[in-house]
Order: sequence, then C-alpha cells, then structure tokens
Amino acid sequence: MLERKRMTSLGKNYPAGAAKWTVPLRAVAIAGAALGFAAFAPQAQATDIDAKFAISIAGIPVGSGSVEASVKGHRYSIDAFAKTSGISRLFIDSKGRAVSEGSFRGDRMLPSMYALNSKEDKIHNIVQIAMRSGNVSDFSASPPLSKHSDRIPLRRVHTRGIVDPLSGLLMSVRSNKHRVGKSVCNRTVRMFDGRWRYNIELFYKETKEIRSSRKNAYSGPATVCGARIRFVAGHRPNKKSTKYMEENKDLEAWFVPVGDEPVVAVYRLQIGTMVGRMVLSARELTIK
Repeated sequence: MLERKRMTSLGKNYPAGAAKWTVPLRAVAIAGAALGFAAFAPQAQATDIDAKFAISIAGIPVGSGSVEASVKGHRYSIDAFAKTSGISRLFIDSKGRAVSEGSFRGDRMLPSMYALNSKEDKIHNIVQIAMRSGNVSDFSASPPLSKHSDRIPLRRVHTRGIVDPLSGLLMSVRSNKHRVGKSVCNRTVRMFDGRWRYNIELFYKETKEIRSSRKNAYSGPATVCGARIRFVAGHRPNKKSTKYMEENKDLEAWFVPVGDEPVVAVYRLQIGTMVGRMVLSARELTIK
C-alpha cells in the first residue's frame, strides 16, 4: 500500500509543494498509467487490464514498468509501478508507484484521487491529491521545495478544471470516426501533479500504422501528436530546466483507439531530455 500522509486544507495560496522530481521518474509515473489506459472504455461490465512497458534513453534500456487497471461502468482505478534497471542504476536508482481513481462523465474524466510514492536514491517523494468534479479539494506533497522569490505561487484558481498525470492521458473524441487524425490532437490538457500546474498543448503531426507480431501487442492506427509544455504555476520561470522543457520540441504522444468507444489513449511517449531522447512504449497489453 502507498504510504499516506494527512492532506493540508487549501487556502488562498497553496504551499510551494515538494521535492525535486526528475524527468525520468516523472515520465515513468505519467506514462505508466497512460499505457495501461490503451484498453479502457466506460463499459457496464468490469474490464481488467495488465500492461507492461519499456523505458529507454538514447536507445539504451533504462527501466520498465507495469500497470494493473480496472474499469467498471463509469468508474476506473489504476495502479502503476516503474523502476530503473541495468546500467542506469549506476547513475540513478529510482522506483515509484502511482494510483488514481475516478469516473467518466460524457467527454470528461473526473479523477477523485491521485497518489504517488517514489524513491529516488535517498529522496522519498510522496504526493496525494483529492478532487471533486475536476477541482482540487485537498493535496499534500512531501518533502517541501526550497523557497525562492521567483517561484510563481500556486493559487486556488490554478487547480480548477484539472486532471492528474495518470488520468490526463485518456481522451474522449466526438465520435468513433474521430478516433484517428487531426481531431485527436487539437486540444490542451490542463495538468496538476501536486507541485506544478502546467498545460500540455497537443497538435497533429501524422498518422502511422503499428504492426506487431508479438502476442498481446497492439496493431492498428496511431495518431502522432506533437506537444508543448507551458508552465502555469508552482515553477521558477528562469530556472534552466523550466526553460528547457518549455522550449523542448522533441515531445510526442501516440494515441490509439480504445475498444469500440469514442476514446483514445497514449500508446507511446517521447520526451527529449538533457541526456538524450527518452521513449516509453507498450510491450504487452492483456485484457481480461
């Protein structure tokens, strides 16, 4: 079970947040659940999903993860785990688990809770968020960030109409005929991860056909969206890593159709980092 910590009630200005969260572990937490979502659809009967994915940087395998998820009616729950492996552990030893629960309402996802418990070398990172109708009601993040005068304060208005990192990568479209192509990409995802509020702006690049002979691997069309990150609050605008991510043009998300529903989900995630391109991609996907 995830270690839990009592949440702090929200005031007009939120506390600054929590510890340093590096790009690899952040992407692991986000993509772990997104890959599991590749089979989700709001159906009357329960659907269980078991997904496995691989992580590489500059073509070198650096980690792996798994997702166990369940969807029943308009309710969903996700449990994702990821860790570094191989030679990457000489530089950074990370592992983390994230969970999310919520519901579907029309073309919106309404998460009710999100929790992350990760350990990166000697740093133990815990985040918890409670939400109601897309608005944050409580959250906690530990350990706290260092205080800096240039940090953009996080206010209540910044956490309205948001989704958490796990839930935010499952998207509804207008109809089944809009599950592939430009209509998938033209949108902005409003994200809050317990520390920072940021927008992910998606735009259409191309459509590809995925062919795989591996058992339990997806075959079919994938819409490739480019992405831009725009920080809103909780960040330091002049920090090198902030500028790097906002100027990063090596961001892609591949979306695939979900079942027979007007829903698409991330199948592959590409993130440019200062040490090379990181890719997270599904290896296996089992639906029960």
